[in-house]
Amino acid sequence: MEYTIFILLLPLLTFIVLGLLGTKLKACTAGLIGTISLGLVALLSYFTAFQYFTTQKIDGVYQALTPFNTTWLNVGANLNIDLGILLDPISVMMLVVISTVSLMVHIYSMGY
Repeated sequence: MEYTIFILLLPLLTFIVLGLLGTKLKACTAGLIGTISLGLVALLSYFTAFQYFTTQKIDGVYQALTPFNTTWLNVGANLNIDLGILLDPISVMMLVVISTVSLMVHIYSMGY
């Protein structure tokens, strides 16, 4: 599930591109780029949820997965601040809910 980093990076990159080119693009084009980006994020979220919930349970419990983890800041010998993605049942469901609602808001705002 290494592709889950794209669920985080795709909206960030779209934000940067639309922020830099926002005045040069037509409103319809910018909206279409944002909507397509969130559509891809929603599809990746659904695929992540499908893969996560079809894995085998251990003692009837879904196990937490860490598909991405890196040290973000190394403050000292005893303190490291990590940046990563942790997948557990509640975070996977929230990923699906938030990406779906965001996509629906973008689709609605295109017609507004």
